[in-house]
Amino acid sequence: MLRVQGLQAAYGKITALWGVDFDVGQGEIVALVGANGAGKTTTLKAISGLVRPQAGAIVLDGQPLTRCSTMEIVGRGVVHVPEGRKLFPEMTVRDNLLLGGFTRAARPRQQERLAEVFAIFPRLRERERQLAGTLSGGEQQMVAIGRGLMAGPRILMLDEPSLGLAPIMVEEMFRVVEEINRQGVTVLLVEQNTEHALAIAHRGFVLESGRVVLAGTGSQLLADPKVREAYLGL
Repeated sequence: MLRVQGLQAAYGKITALWGVDFDVGQGEIVALVGANGAGKTTTLKAISGLVRPQAGAIVLDGQPLTRCSTMEIVGRGVVHVPEGRKLFPEMTVRDNLLLGGFTRAARPRQQERLAEVFAIFPRLRERERQLAGTLSGGEQQMVAIGRGLMAGPRILMLDEPSLGLAPIMVEEMFRVVEEINRQGVTVLLVEQNTEHALAIAHRGFVLESGRVVLAGTGSQLLADPKVREAYLGL
């Protein structure tokens, strides 16, 4: 479905990615894990067109994405939920969600998708008229993911969805990711919470210093001594 090959990207003179290779199959949860600065967020930004690659290929269903605008990439079904939520705090929950369904392709199904988001996150229905900036961290993350779902993604890219959440909300967030995947959405998950991410992932890739250094199924990587020592503290 999605193939990333030889991806290189930089911020000015600082290279962040050095030939990253991985793929995401339809219906999978694929996890990108690694330490801070490994290149996980840059990889998602490159796929979504927020960072222009210096080299390499990003291909969706055999068609290149590297020359597409971010709007075109979203229109083709690749939706990025960024780290830090990036909500509009002075707008209501409902209005933040509706913004996610504002593309030409998504607009006709706004109300249908809003109902679907409320079914996944019942708490947001209770708070739909509340300002997003007054929500708890976990509730704000629900809005961010819900806004992504409003676009009708084929691939939902989640960047650190558990960041800064209480332990009980971390468990809930990973349960929601699995539920979204069961409903037919392919998920590319970037997470520092390596154990949780690999536990739900069909496959995973470990990034170090802008390179993929390990790959395998989620269970294989959880059992790998290098992963257990470096990322699980075992």
